[in-house]
Amino acid sequence: MKISPSFAIYYAGDAYSTANKIMGRQSAGKAFMRGVARTWPKAELHGLGQGADTAKAMYHQLAGDGFNGQLKWIEVPNWAALGDVGTLYYPSPVAKDFAFSRNALNPGAFSVMGVTFTLSSNVAMDNVADLVLPPFKPWDAMICISQAALDFTTLLQDEMKAWWAAQTGATRFNTPQLPVIPLGIDCPSFTPDVKLRETARAALQLQASEVAFLFSGRLSFHAKANPAPMYQALEQAAQHASVVCIEAGVFPNDAIRAGFQAAQKALAPSVRFIWVDGQDERLYKQAWQGADAFVSLSDNIQETFGLTPVEAMAAGLPVVVSDWNGYKDTVRDGIDGFRVPTIFPPAGAGEDLAMRHALGLDTYDFYIGRASLATVIEPTALAKACTALATQPELRARMGAAGLARATQDFDWPVILQRYAQLADELNKIRLGAGPQAPEPWVQRADPFARFGHFPSHTLTGNAMVLARPSAQARLADLLSLAMANYAFEASLLPRETIVALLSVLEKNRNQTVNELLVAAGVATPVGVRCLMWLWKFDLLQVVPAPSAD
Repeated sequence: MKISPSFAIYYAGDAYSTANKIMGRQSAGKAFMRGVARTWPKAELHGLGQGADTAKAMYHQLAGDGFNGQLKWIEVPNWAALGDVGTLYYPSPVAKDFAFSRNALNPGAFSVMGVTFTLSSNVAMDNVADLVLPPFKPWDAMICISQAALDFTTLLQDEMKAWWAAQTGATRFNTPQLPVIPLGIDCPSFTPDVKLRETARAALQLQASEVAFLFSGRLSFHAKANPAPMYQALEQAAQHASVVCIEAGVFPNDAIRAGFQAAQKALAPSVRFIWVDGQDERLYKQAWQGADAFVSLSDNIQETFGLTPVEAMAAGLPVVVSDWNGYKDTVRDGIDGFRVPTIFPPAGAGEDLAMRHALGLDTYDFYIGRASLATVIEPTALAKACTALATQPELRARMGAAGLARATQDFDWPVILQRYAQLADELNKIRLGAGPQAPEPWVQRADPFARFGHFPSHTLTGNAMVLARPSAQARLADLLSLAMANYAFEASLLPRETIVALLSVLEKNRNQTVNELLVAAGVATPVGVRCLMWLWKFDLLQVVPAPSAD
């Protein structure tokens, strides 16, 4: 096991917290940070982000999860500092802007490894398609969290390459690495406990004879999983056993809550339903400890991995899942639970859905919701699986034990993070093996004084003479206090101190060129030039063109 990660972590609080949004990406990010603290509790970690407050937030989150090592902070865009680490982990698909910015400095300065989450949004599909184009390099990677994610990515990229070739004759494309590494979970958080189970079942008012099926996640029939198939299957199981359905999660709004409640009465009148607020940590844990089995019937194209079935396995629960995307990688049919067959319409049946969403006629929710309504989870097999678990306690025990062992061995975050560290090492080898790299311009984001250099009448030259205006020092204080003059002051971009220093040096020696003044003031930098122009803009100095050589 590596004693310290060979990658820095890009930290943005939203990606690692469920405080403002409970989505798969945020849940995975929160568990990721806990996993980092568990895996490397005393290590030297590298974080990258914007501002001291962000650095403090990252350390506070790590420390809250047991980390007591050292956090070395790197400010964006100090890309050179990342060279000491080698790889940057980014908690979404590889950031194009980061890669462009890196390449402008040195394409070989470091590697970037991102990770897929949902792939059905326009932005996500564009990000995947763009990976075949600059600015990405072979030493960059996008971690595919499931085989389904990899299959989606390679198919889309192959189609994009063919499209570019037909449109422009392009023959060379980028080839970032596309490893399949699943998301991890914090297995200790779900470890089953006999005493906690007794307490939880009492709190949930579950009788010994009742079999509780748990669904955990977003309670959204159009954007996560339509519960109707589950309700109908549990109703059939309830003809053979006392069945309770626990739904632990958050409703997006009251209308959707009402929709769930109406469906429960119409489709599963024999099933007792319990709702547990997913934002109440105590009650949420009780739902996991008190359940007998877990059900997650994703029928939505926004799902790419699916954390909750793996969490259920870590909780020792047998699972019933749809045979869908990432679930195919995690749940072994007949061993950890049951994977129920799913059926899609043939290709061509959804072209109008894609076009309506692309043109803004349908929202994203309607786009994925309409696709969900055309996705079938085979009803007979589903009812059979639910009935088997409802009526066979020994089957529940056997499958639950198998799932617990698998989750601990294959999906605990320390196991996954070691795979991340190995990937970072591999990327570093590819990058270093490529040899020195020349800077590559970010053409679309050029220096404004170059891109718009044809706008002004003249451009400042280094041999022009600089003269102080009368009473410049006296007027400087007034100008420094004006919002229209000081609104962009910032220590690394337009420092007040440099402006003052330039004027002070100029008044001591009034016969200097632009270059001489900048050198004398110790600010022969782009920042120094902008400070000089500020002084000129507000008429505190005068710049006189150098005499012509003619």
